[in-house]
This record gives sequence, C-alpha cells and structure tokens, in this order.
Amino acid sequence: MIPISDSSINGALALTRPAIVPASLLAIVSTGLGTATAIFLVPEHGTGEAALFAPAFAMSLGLLAAPFAALLHQPRVILRGEYLMTLAPIYWLLLDLLQGVYSMPTIDNDQVKQAFLGIGLFVVMVWVGALRRPWRIPAIVINSARQQFSLKAYFSLAVTCFVIGMLTFAIPCNFNVAEMIYYIGQERWAAPWGRGQLGGWDAFLDHLQYFGYLVPVLTIVVSKYAGWRNIRTIICFGMSLVMTLFIAQSGSRRVVGVVIGMALILWVLGHDRLRMKHVAQTCIAVAALLVTLQVMLEYRNVGLGTIVGLRTDAAELREEKNRFLENEQLRVDDNFYRLCQVIQLIPKTYPFVYHKYFVYVLVRPIPRVFWPEKPVDPGFDLPRAVGVEGVSYSYSVIGELYMSLGFIGIAIGGWFYGRVSAMARGLLTRSHTLAALVMYSVVVMALFSGMRSILELVLVSYVVLAWITISKVFSKLFASRIQARRV
Repeated sequence: MIPISDSSINGALALTRPAIVPASLLAIVSTGLGTATAIFLVPEHGTGEAALFAPAFAMSLGLLAAPFAALLHQPRVILRGEYLMTLAPIYWLLLDLLQGVYSMPTIDNDQVKQAFLGIGLFVVMVWVGALRRPWRIPAIVINSARQQFSLKAYFSLAVTCFVIGMLTFAIPCNFNVAEMIYYIGQERWAAPWGRGQLGGWDAFLDHLQYFGYLVPVLTIVVSKYAGWRNIRTIICFGMSLVMTLFIAQSGSRRVVGVVIGMALILWVLGHDRLRMKHVAQTCIAVAALLVTLQVMLEYRNVGLGTIVGLRTDAAELREEKNRFLENEQLRVDDNFYRLCQVIQLIPKTYPFVYHKYFVYVLVRPIPRVFWPEKPVDPGFDLPRAVGVEGVSYSYSVIGELYMSLGFIGIAIGGWFYGRVSAMARGLLTRSHTLAALVMYSVVVMALFSGMRSILELVLVSYVVLAWITISKVFSKLFASRIQARRV
C-alpha cells in the first residue's frame, strides 16, 4: 500500500497556527460593539417583520469584522472553528430578521435586547475558549488521524461507507430497490425508514447513516488524486448523489448542509494554493447549496418527486403549490423568535432546567429498548409552554444554554465551543495527514450545525466515531494483506 503524501494538506497548515491575540481581540471588540449597537437600535415598541432589521444588521456587521479581516490576510483561516462559530449566528439567528420573514407580536423589546446580548456573549466566549491551549486529544483519535491510505484504499473506504449508509434505507424496504427509489420522491413522513421520536430497535439503523455522511468527503479525496474524469471519482460522485438524495427525502436541511459542507471544507483546504477560480467555485457551490436547502423546505411536505412528476398526483400538488421556488426569501428557521420566547418564559414562569438538558443529550445514543424510561425531553417543552401541540421548535444553542442556566450557561457554553474549536486545530497540528483533514472537516461542521442545537453537535460528532471505526478496520485489513504477500 503506497500512502498519499502528507504534502497534500499544505493548504491546511494555516489552520494549525495558534490563535493570534490581535485577531481574537478584534473579534471580541467588534462583537461587543455590534451587540451594544444592536441593543441600542431595538425599537421601543413593535416587533413587526421589518422592525428588527437595523439591530440585526448592526449585529451582523460586528460579527463579520473578524472573518472579513481574515479573508483579506489569509482566506483559508476563515475555516477555523472560531471563525465559523462567529458566522454561524448570522445564518441561524439573524438572517430571517434581515429579510423580515416573520413578526414577533408576543415579544417585548426587553426580551429582544436580552437575545442580542446572549448572541454577543456566546461569540465572545467562543474566542476566549479558542485562545487557550487545546485539550489533550484521546489517543484513539490521534491514531485514527495518523492513518495513511492509498488511493485504492480511499476508494474502497468510500464504497464501504456508501454500502453501510444505504442499509438505513434498504433494510426497511427489504432491499427492494424500486421501492426505495419510489419513496425518494414522497413527502418526508411517508418513507418506511422514517420513525417517530421514540424509536425501538429501528433506532440502530439511524446510526448506520453516519457512515454515509463520509461519502462526499471521501469523493473529494479520491478526485484530488485521480481527477474528476477518473472512473473511480465518477463512481464516488454517483454514490454521493444517491446518498444525498436519500438524506434529503427526510426534509432535514441541516443534515444535507452538513454533509455537503464537510466536502466543501475539505475541497478548499486540499488546494496547495487558493486561486480566484477556487474562490469563485466555492461561492457558486455555497449558493447552489442554499438554493437546494430552500427547495427542500418548500417541497418536503409534498415530496421532491412533485418537481419532476414522479408522484401520480404531481400535477395536483404543483397546482396547489403554485410554482417552483415560490418563496423569494431564504428561510432558515424562527430561532430568534423562539429564543426570545424562552427568555420570556424562563425563569419568570418556568425554572431553569440546569443539568437536565445535558443529561438528555448525553444519553441520546442509548437505544430506548435498553432504557425505556430514558428522558424524552430536556425538562422544558417550549411548544407546550406556548400552547401548541404536535410540533417541535428549535431555539438555537443559545436558547438551550439560557434554558439551563441563564447567561451564565451561555458563557460556559460559548467557552466550551471555543475549546472544541481549539481541539480541532490541535488535531491538524498533531497529524499532517488526509485522515486528519477529514476528521477536522467533520468537527468544524459539527460546530457550525451545533449553533442550532447542542444535540446537533453531538449527532454530527458521531460521524467522527464512524470514521474512527471504519479507518481502524481498513488499516488492519490492508496491513494483514501486505503481511500475507510478504509471507
């Protein structure tokens, strides 16, 4: 087995340097100024659709200062975890406010001001946490990051991950390929691989799809050394497309964003020199991804098959929906509104949940068939609190931390995210291999999606466990083959 040269990750070396104090100070100061300005601009009365544009814009400018400065100096540095965590609130919390997507009639300006304060506090603490020396990385992670594979091995890894990931969808359909293809075009709850909140033995199948998340990342690795016209790359690209389509059927936009985002990060960092054409291609890819996520939002309740007429009732559904991409606004989620509701209700009406949410997240991997009494909620149910049944709300990691311990919880959580960012950077420092770069791409996208929820940070981190497992197996497999040939 001839491993791929370590020189292939020269483009990622900028990420291994320790956090620069002036850059961190710029981020902290600009975030503080943006937060103060946003709070000052919150109107005294009214929280209509366009009422919060000015404070959201001021907050966004404060958050953008440090990433913009990094782009001018060293563009790839923006892919460090702390920079992505600085940009994440703009997408997850402020983008809807900038577009005036919704109004918040039940929210007072005091709750809005506290929400902006929570965002600013979280980001500042992310930078404080990232400045410190990284935590010690477990030996099993370092050993996995130091694995070196040949091009043939990476292709085999991609095929294996695809097969394991597809079991999530194939087993519920009894391996009936025609049935699997049929359900790709159906609405999000129609597929047999979907399940309710409280799953049984079928919960084990959900963990198999984390192997499938690695297929697009491994496709980028294969393409880098075989070229996009190579048959191996074409096969990997086809597997990535199939896997993404099955994931998209669930309507889970964040999962599709994470899977494609991991591949994009690896693609950018894989270039020795980042040229203008690479920047342009990245921007086009990001724009295409955002459009794809918008399409998923609009069609997930009627099925993607409606677009191309795969459903028998496609004509009626298209007529009901009127037109393709009818919503001109880039919808994300009403996270800011729900964050304000959490602040409004806790601790005035409901107490802090303290450790209950973290217990709920930590025991998530344990199948309910082994622990029937496992917690089903974090100790506070926002939909029930506001009198809504049959729905679930997300209110960002900031809302979850406030729900746990107020602004103290937000500060601790921001610091923790910063420490994870520093640990990801330390992973590249300890291991200059493609395997380390794959793991780094997964971790930083876990941080970005983790802005939506701590649970997302935990679930995406399972992909790291999937990589550790599969890479360890392949390392032993290829080593045994080499030994057998020598004998």
